[in-house]
Amino acid sequence: MEPRETDTIVALATPPGEGGLGVVRLSGPRALAVANALFHAAAPLLDVPSHTLHHGIVHDGTETMDDAVAAVFRAPRSYTGEDVVELSCHGGHLLLTRVLELCLARGARLAGPGEFTRRAYENGKMDLTQAEAVAELIAARSDTVRRAGLAQLRGGLTRRLAALRQGLVDLLAQLEAGLDFVDDEVPPLSMDQFQKHLKYLREALDGLLATARDGRWLRKGLRVALAGRPNAGKSSLFNALLGDDRAIVAARPGTTRDTLEEQFFLNDVPVTLTDTAGLRRAAGAAERAGVARARRALARAEVVLGVIDGSKNPGSPDRRLAAAWRRGRTILVLAKADRLKSAEARERREASWRRALAWGARPGLWISSRAGTGLPELRSEILEAAGVGGLRERREDDVLINTRHEAGLREARAALEEAGRDTTPAEARALDLRRALGALSAVTGRDGDDVSEEVLDAIFSRFCIGK
Repeated sequence: MEPRETDTIVALATPPGEGGLGVVRLSGPRALAVANALFHAAAPLLDVPSHTLHHGIVHDGTETMDDAVAAVFRAPRSYTGEDVVELSCHGGHLLLTRVLELCLARGARLAGPGEFTRRAYENGKMDLTQAEAVAELIAARSDTVRRAGLAQLRGGLTRRLAALRQGLVDLLAQLEAGLDFVDDEVPPLSMDQFQKHLKYLREALDGLLATARDGRWLRKGLRVALAGRPNAGKSSLFNALLGDDRAIVAARPGTTRDTLEEQFFLNDVPVTLTDTAGLRRAAGAAERAGVARARRALARAEVVLGVIDGSKNPGSPDRRLAAAWRRGRTILVLAKADRLKSAEARERREASWRRALAWGARPGLWISSRAGTGLPELRSEILEAAGVGGLRERREDDVLINTRHEAGLREARAALEEAGRDTTPAEARALDLRRALGALSAVTGRDGDDVSEEVLDAIFSRFCIGK
């Protein structure tokens, strides 16, 4: 979708459904005229100053539709940089639909996803990283992501990239001055000086790139599946990790026939935990379907908790379990630790299970869902097994780069690496620095030529309509 500069757009800026308030937002050159045609107050909206609130009525030309409040923001001092009017009405679905229809009938068109924020970007109110931060804040599922989104919206990433860009510009200017004025009194940049500047720039890029891994896990989350034979203790462990009696626990094997999913957080990482049907030769159609779903859940999971009843000795069916666990990262969980009275007994039992499952030297983790034994260690081990362990301690002003930022920064990093090779001619070094500058510009989107329409469409399509 390519916004047309002459259009005035309208959308519901609050979630659909019923509520105390609903906000209809207009933006564009005719926003004030459209709102003025249906909103009646003490003074026409066309005449009121910017950043003011006005109580009045919404009228369709025949009858009063609602009491409302109009907020007026005149260009360029608005979110989009255009004239903006926000009509705060009562939050009924029918009422808000009628107000939208009145705006459309008077010349506005319905906004596309993210079009308000896209206009803010295109009108220079924010760069592309700040525009993305709006969606980040809306979609945040943890305080860490929320704080990072707010820091990015306030220009945290913009400032760091601007400092990097300025460093590149200064280095390029020195390099090209030495190339263009070889017969003048401009001293050439020595290789030692050049490498020192490059090292500083590469380290700054590396510091930003280090946040990409944390950002992926904190945004995307982690899928963890429990697997094992019936009555191994999977559902008890499922409840213990959630801190809630979500799954039915019974002494009779085969209680869980379907997959059961719930979410919880580990160190601010959203975890989707899946309890599955016991893996065994199914006795009927329903159990066969449950086992099939269990295997699909294991295939999707980043971490599998291979749960065995550690109070029992391994048998021949248990030896077939490891084959289902070998895909991905698996933690061997020995449940029901409270049934073995001594550490020596647990050690001997664990050794026999490792031999039976061909587990090698990898240790198992003893837990008791009933007593809570081993659960803190298991939570840490889940993050370690997924490669999420060691999430950096974050400051309030930290940012978390996303996949698009990472790709651009890696391109810039590769260009700097090429520029620093001893065999690279000076003229080629200048081209490499320009390539790095272009990659950074594409991340912020400050220069329109550096960002394609396809990239912009992909970014703003993730937004809600009205944002």
